[in-house]
Amino acid sequence: MVKRTENVVLLKTIGTVELVAGIAMIYFFRDEIPALIGGLVLLGLSANSFYQAHKCYKRQYNPKKED
Repeated sequence: MVKRTENVVLLKTIGTVELVAGIAMIYFFRDEIPALIGGLVLLGLSANSFYQAHKCYKRQYNPKKED
């Protein structure tokens, strides 16, 4: 149970860093196409990290029952 909580915190931290980096890239380099693409990729990775954290959190409070 502790391990899953640590995974959720780690995934949310990674997602937050990716989100901030993606927004910063888009804001500061909005005139350059490769930087925009990189920013969008970072935003996608951030969304994936938050989704994985949500799945991990749900598994923590709704574990599969082994019969």
